[in-house]
Amino acid sequence: MTLQSSEIRSIHLAAPPCPDSTVLIVDDDEYFRALARTILEPAGFEVVEADGIAHCLTQAMSYSPDAILLDIVLPGRDGIESLGELKAAFPESKIITVSGAPDSELFLKVSAYLGADASLDKREVASLPAMLNVVLDR
Repeated sequence: MTLQSSEIRSIHLAAPPCPDSTVLIVDDDEYFRALARTILEPAGFEVVEADGIAHCLTQAMSYSPDAILLDIVLPGRDGIESLGELKAAFPESKIITVSGAPDSELFLKVSAYLGADASLDKREVASLPAMLNVVLDR
């Protein structure tokens, strides 16, 4: 079952801390990475960042993240292209796709079809800790 951000709205946004959970944020937008870090760290998540897929692979091998927050639209190899590879290489990591692109609803639906564990429109980033707690079953 893939969770959509609209399904998370009923979950309390002040999610309790989720100790010992590492989230790898993969996004070429440094401001979005900083915003996600600002939201996740007070909720008890350890945050690791990557600005693209090559850096993501390196970081994932080093940190074995519990979850990978994967932007769909990236320069070079995008999230849609890389989703299957990430699922195969890191089967223990949950993958949450994010997009802020004009066609984000379509991109996020495609990512669910390709195996994303959840998806989130970037405009709803405040619900990220609650979504991660559900996806990580914590």
